[in-house]
Amino acid sequence: PMSIWMRSMTNTNRVTSKNKMVDGLTLLEESILKPDHRLRNCAKAQGCYDHLMDARALVLEYINELREEVLKV
Repeated sequence: PMSIWMRSMTNTNRVTSKNKMVDGLTLLEESILKPDHRLRNCAKAQGCYDHLMDARALVLEYINELREEVLKV
């Protein structure tokens, strides 16, 4: 199935859209990698720190998959 990103670029410049999408994914990845001590302390207090880190790893993996998809087009 065609991804949301691929549908959105049907009427735009593909190279520009591709570059902007890769840039957006990179910034999202950086925001996830940046330590947020307050958030992590809340997760520890709520007993879900390991789950938070697991979810973080899954999201980072998905960002990499999206980046690969974008670069293939």
